Amino acid sequence: MTPSYTHRRGRVIVSFALFAVCAALTGCGQKGPVLYPVTGKVTAPDGKSLEHATVVFHPVDATDPNAVKPRGKVGADGSFTLTSYTTGDGAAPGEYRVTVELWLSGKGDDPPANRLSDKYAKPDSSGLKATVNAGPTELTPFTVKR
Repeated sequence: MTPSYTHRRGRVIVSFALFAVCAALTGCGQKGPVLYPVTGKVTAPDGKSLEHATVVFHPVDATDPNAVKPRGKVGADGSFTLTSYTTGDGAAPGEYRVTVELWLSGKGDDPPANRLSDKYAKPDSSGLKATVNAGPTELTPFTVKR
């Protein structure tokens, strides 16, 4: 017994629909590396927050000088959440050198200045390192001298 025209047409429609769903699921995925949520904390040695500081993660193994450098803004409690592309999306797993800068406005006509030691502004001199795991990562707190 041969399938009727209507039956064959129904199979074609169902097959096309399944193909379209599969293509949408695979073709519209995230571009670039897989990112995982990363949170941490930065404080001064006295435990006070470095609110408004910017934390930047520099990939150790990056061969591209324009590689994404996840970053976060330090809140009132010293905590931060990393962002690579969209707010809070995290970072790719790997090893990072970390920099911290706290730019505050000067008084009067003085330009903004980094309120932390210059050594923390450079990945090679900050002494701060972090590992992002292939999963949600809560980092060991960083202590930064002013």
